[in-house]
Amino acid sequence: MPNTQSRWNPKTLNHRFWILAVSLSIATGKGIAPALPALQKAFSDYPATMVNLLATIPQIPALIVLLFSGQLANRFGIKRVIATGILLMAVTGVLPSVLSNFWLIFITRLFFGVGIGLVNSLAITLIDFVYEGDDQAQMLGNRSAFEPIGLTVINLGVGALLAVSWQVSFLAYALLFIVGWGFIRVVPEYQPRKKSVQADSESGQVSKREHPKYLLPIIGSAVYCGLLTVGMSIVNVYTPYFVLAYHLGGSMTASVIITVYTLTSMVMGFLFGTFFHFLRRYIFLFGLFFMGVGAVCFYFAHGLVTLTLAVIVVGLSYPMAGTYLFNTIANRVPQKMAGLANSILLVGCNAGTALAPAVVAFLNVLGPKSALDSGIRLYGELMFLLLLLTALLMWWSRKKGVSKIS
Repeated sequence: MPNTQSRWNPKTLNHRFWILAVSLSIATGKGIAPALPALQKAFSDYPATMVNLLATIPQIPALIVLLFSGQLANRFGIKRVIATGILLMAVTGVLPSVLSNFWLIFITRLFFGVGIGLVNSLAITLIDFVYEGDDQAQMLGNRSAFEPIGLTVINLGVGALLAVSWQVSFLAYALLFIVGWGFIRVVPEYQPRKKSVQADSESGQVSKREHPKYLLPIIGSAVYCGLLTVGMSIVNVYTPYFVLAYHLGGSMTASVIITVYTLTSMVMGFLFGTFFHFLRRYIFLFGLFFMGVGAVCFYFAHGLVTLTLAVIVVGLSYPMAGTYLFNTIANRVPQKMAGLANSILLVGCNAGTALAPAVVAFLNVLGPKSALDSGIRLYGELMFLLLLLTALLMWWSRKKGVSKIS
């Protein structure tokens, strides 16, 4: 990889962009959602739930690999690990365009997830290494907005290329070759900062006493993240089916609706700080409320306008509730546990994304047998129940003088 350290200036717009561009790749696993109906027809011998997993299964290997990405960065360098992850996603992303066997495509999606796992947490770590203070906070905010931008571009590309065939639609992932090329060319290598032996020893003694104290809220927040990302995946996976089932348009229509959803999430991400300033911890309750309303409305949406409004409401949810969880945990746990906390929360997010089709299928069994995908409505109703329980927990913790959520 070229050494650009002598020409490196992280304050310039060009260098900022290529650091942020890493995050364009993170959410693209779900980008094939507009092609799922076509894939269902092509692989009609396989259950619909299995085909739906092609959009979400990358999150399973991703959540495993991300737990080790920091160790890999320590050994091989953060730039090499990120670049490897992006290029792995690019290659395995376009490979299905020349494959016709379902299980071979399934395997490429698993390797795509390995690439996500290599990049996911390190995209945040790289910014932490390069920037400080308000500049760092701004770059982290910008980074969170780049994820839906990448997903939007892939969604639109898949929707447009579907006019040729479902195989050609996978060529939309060629965008990741450009991201990898720019990152390798512009960003120099950084080695994670190492603590002194004494500091490590002292922090180790403290962490052994404090880990149990912090692990419970971290794991609880990860569960919340997983439940919220199930709702996000419902939009990405089921929008194409609803568009076709109710004769609302074709694959490009589904891509546009999903794009509206991702753009809503992006805008809400930029506005999180403003809303948090006024709502404080209650922004989390608003996030849960929007997810419940959005999921129920999504189920009952039989027209373009109502379906679009439903995905907009869902799009408001995670940037409020999910960002609140990451921000709160980051400010509550000791700095030495920040990496572990972020990894556990990302595991929750990836698990929710990966298992969303299976969760909906399970809830379908519990719902009315005559209703199509009643599991989506039941999921929304469960989010209302979770909202009530969380509000009661907030009230109880405030009454007891213990803040477990805020």
